[in-house]
Amino acid sequence: MALKLGDTAPDFEAETTEGRISFHDWVGDSWAVLFS
Repeated sequence: MALKLGDTAPDFEAETTEGRISFHDWVGDSWAVLFS
């Protein structure tokens, strides 16, 4: 799946050292840069 500038990244969950997070909940109302 390709994303373009300004697109909304799909939500996903990940296991972190702080526990499980949801990407959209983690970003909240802030900006984020997603590198993969």
